[in-house]
Amino acid sequence: MNRALPHIALALGTALTLVGCGTGNSTQQALSQAQVKLAATLPKPYVEDLVIESVKIEGAALVEVIRSPLGTAAKTRENPRFDELRQAEEFSLRSWCSDPLIQPLLKTDAVLKRRFVDRKGGVFFEVELPARNCPSTTPRADAAATP
Repeated sequence: MNRALPHIALALGTALTLVGCGTGNSTQQALSQAQVKLAATLPKPYVEDLVIESVKIEGAALVEVIRSPLGTAAKTRENPRFDELRQAEEFSLRSWCSDPLIQPLLKTDAVLKRRFVDRKGGVFFEVELPARNCPSTTPRADAAATP
């Protein structure tokens, strides 16, 4: 019976490892699928002169790279209203949650990220939101009962 213990411990350890990897694997799988589908639609306009240039995976994050052909990141960050722009984009990021290609990420450990860069690759700023924190797009059950 004592000789069976190492085999049981090995089997239990393997099972626990596989269970622990399940969430990460499903997140990576969902990220890969979303990245491939989104990349096929790019480049495309974002707002004004900004263009969504690429989408890539960095760890557990799906990163949209949004390029501005005007200005430079360093000078723009010096603008006294720069924080207002960043805050507006933090709020705007929530709208990405309603994209049907993003929906499979909402129940994973994925993070949605937008990186704004200048024409030379300088980073203006980044905003991010865990996909699980996306606003719900389905009405609450008690909302219909409220007059």
